[in-house]
Amino acid sequence: MLSASEVVCFKGAFLLAPMPMKQITFRSIVILLATACTTGGRVATPSSPSVPEPIIQPTDHGPWAFSYRSDTLHYQISRSAAIESEGDSAVHREISTNNSHEIVSLFVAGDTVRYTAVVDSFSTANQGAIGPVQPVTLPVQVSGVVDSLGLNVDSTATDEQCNAVQSSLESDIRNLLISLPAQLSPGTSWRDSTVTATCVGSVPAKAIIIRRFLVVGASSYANESAIAIQRTDTISGLGVGRQHQHQLNIEISGTGSATYYISTERNRLVYLATSQDLSFVVRSSSRADHLRESAKEQFILVP
Repeated sequence: MLSASEVVCFKGAFLLAPMPMKQITFRSIVILLATACTTGGRVATPSSPSVPEPIIQPTDHGPWAFSYRSDTLHYQISRSAAIESEGDSAVHREISTNNSHEIVSLFVAGDTVRYTAVVDSFSTANQGAIGPVQPVTLPVQVSGVVDSLGLNVDSTATDEQCNAVQSSLESDIRNLLISLPAQLSPGTSWRDSTVTATCVGSVPAKAIIIRRFLVVGASSYANESAIAIQRTDTISGLGVGRQHQHQLNIEISGTGSATYYISTERNRLVYLATSQDLSFVVRSSSRADHLRESAKEQFILVP
């Protein structure tokens, strides 16, 4: 279901640095990473820990049931991102990595899950000629509900000004809290979709994200029995507005994927890995810049 009221970002907020179009710096979207790239360079794919491929237990075919319960969950999140400008022969690497800690509190009443999520720490390391990371005041908090219609962020939690940390947290919740069928078994599939609102610098943008889920089967993570679920995303979007003296039209397209491990013993999501590849066409009255971004994230449940 498309939900125009749901304000999440495919990978957080977009930030464009105030530079002339000829030397535009594209501050990357991926949640707090502050990745930048000038139009004179190309960037390699970011490195990150490898995602464990699900090892299926052929003797366990389910079905399994999963339901959220009132709980407090702590996730350690690591991210990496790289951005490149297309059509240039010079090689210029720009990579950023980020680690943060988030607390997700759940209160379950019937079929409705009310959540509160807080970012209480993060650290960023940059490689290449990336400018300094702007300071962020912590903690940052968002809240909302997950029900039969999907995930909704409280309207009071949505900042009219573009807030990269808040948008990132909302995106994380969108990844972590998913609506599941009543029963899961190998081959079970479903999909959801949403209209998301975000910012590309000071340029407002909207995107449609279509997510397709597939239950792979019984597996394990860190020696714990788990259900493995894989996800694929299709992303398209458009931003129109002004960035300083430039009138910009920004076209966004891309794909994504994710692997979930849900513990059958603890009834919790214990591990999630996501990846995303996005293309951007930033058009002004005088030129069009083509950019690509590759991003990866890992969410690990910690005590």
